[in-house]
Amino acid sequence: MELEFEYGYDLDEQQRIDNEQYENNRKVIRVINDENTPPHNVHKVPKGKNVKELIKNKKPKNWIIDQIAAKSNLVLLAGESGSGKTSLCYAMADAIAKGDLFLNSFQTKKQKVAFIQADESETNCADKLETMGITSDITFYFSDTFEKLTVNELPKFEKLIDEQNYDVVFLDSITTLLTGGRHSFKDAEFAAPLYFLNDIASKNNILIVFTTHLKKPEHGQRKKVTKHDVMGNQSIYASVSDCWSIHKSVEPQFDDHYLFTCLKGRNCQEETFYNLQGNQESYQWFIESAGSGQLTPDEENSCTNKVLFLFYEQNEYLSIKDIANRVPYSEKQVVRVVRNLFKQGKLKRIQRQVTSGRPTYFYGQST
Repeated sequence: MELEFEYGYDLDEQQRIDNEQYENNRKVIRVINDENTPPHNVHKVPKGKNVKELIKNKKPKNWIIDQIAAKSNLVLLAGESGSGKTSLCYAMADAIAKGDLFLNSFQTKKQKVAFIQADESETNCADKLETMGITSDITFYFSDTFEKLTVNELPKFEKLIDEQNYDVVFLDSITTLLTGGRHSFKDAEFAAPLYFLNDIASKNNILIVFTTHLKKPEHGQRKKVTKHDVMGNQSIYASVSDCWSIHKSVEPQFDDHYLFTCLKGRNCQEETFYNLQGNQESYQWFIESAGSGQLTPDEENSCTNKVLFLFYEQNEYLSIKDIANRVPYSEKQVVRVVRNLFKQGKLKRIQRQVTSGRPTYFYGQST
């Protein structure tokens, strides 16, 4: 659905060229160190935080896109070349900038959005936005602002966020923004900026969405995407809070059938997936259905409202089994809803030793 690096793109050769350029640049930089001058506050003993402080200061989960992405997190979107991950990000950014539904299903919160686009030129980006009918207030930055986003460039990135008060930032993509230093995709150190970005998202209470590629399938096609399919060292996958993938179904049930899957979930539910339909004419996306046994966004919202109303009507603590018996949803579906409500501070949780072995959790109204 979009023009991206083809499978013939030689990452190793590009890395060699970038490394050579990096070393040449280093030769013209003279670093002067003051002898015998210790770094600022080198003797200051850091103060840690105990468990009670961490939990007390923890903010309730703040979904920017329900079930997809929450504030204070770095989210990775991995996709095959030409899978449409950039247009999917444009659709996300548009929905957030307007506070509209994403994929006509997932509720968003209206936020100030920036998009750092290093994979497309201004002309190509404008063409795609026009084709998609996007006119919302999203601020775009191109390679003249951030040619690379190495560790040394992160203070500039954080300054931009602080000065412009952005709530959500999209970065497209790892392939262009992080290559060019001493480390290649295969090195664990390559992911260092991602760990810092996740920390920046947490400290500044913002959402950062970064795109990357999936590896070329070994046998020409893949039925399912796993964490091992994310391009590069596994440190890339490990550095983010949540990881979603988008790839074309090899067993399509309808035209332009794509699978949108949660590969790693600190917030999203791992292995949750949605059947999406793309549109070659407009580059827009639509949700067809949820995976087997899963709730669609509308169904999950209905289940959430029924659970909250259940506790509004009475004051006793209930187990997952008790709750499932009183609302028309399975225990597995209720677990997901109740866990989210607990993380959002809308329900309290206690545990009781009903039988030997694993204790049972009970939930009640949050005061």
